[in-house]
Amino acid sequence: MSGAVSTELAWGNHGIDCTGTVRPNGGGIRVRFAGPVGKQHQPLVLLFGISGLREGQSARALGVNLTVIREGTGEFYSTRGDDKCMLDEVSQQPLVGIPHRSRSYRIVARGFCTEPARAVRGEGVILISRFDFAGRIDFEADDTSEQPQTATAAVSHP
Repeated sequence: MSGAVSTELAWGNHGIDCTGTVRPNGGGIRVRFAGPVGKQHQPLVLLFGISGLREGQSARALGVNLTVIREGTGEFYSTRGDDKCMLDEVSQQPLVGIPHRSRSYRIVARGFCTEPARAVRGEGVILISRFDFAGRIDFEADDTSEQPQTATAAVSHP
């Protein structure tokens, strides 16, 4: 990561918050990772909006909208669209557990950005040239619904 925040992120499970949700328009999945950066452990949020990804799907070459938030500073950076970052590969493997009706998946993704996330207000950019993440997504919806309504995720590897 370079620009307004320059650091090498290597987040593991400890101290990282991860949640996910189906994008409001139903056009994919949104995954949010939050954790500390720097010597002062300033909270940083990475929000990946993955276009066109559906429950249980594996895919290649999917567009990603990336938003970076420096919590407590009022600084927001966004690629403002899913044409500046892409997932090389994403897979979802079903997790079996109790109850068996749960719709849980391990999601693993690898991608890159060709342009930086630009400041929403003011000036500045953040470039994340390459990223990898893994987590768990739990989809919840009525049994009769074909479209998942919500998901939650947890980081399992940086």
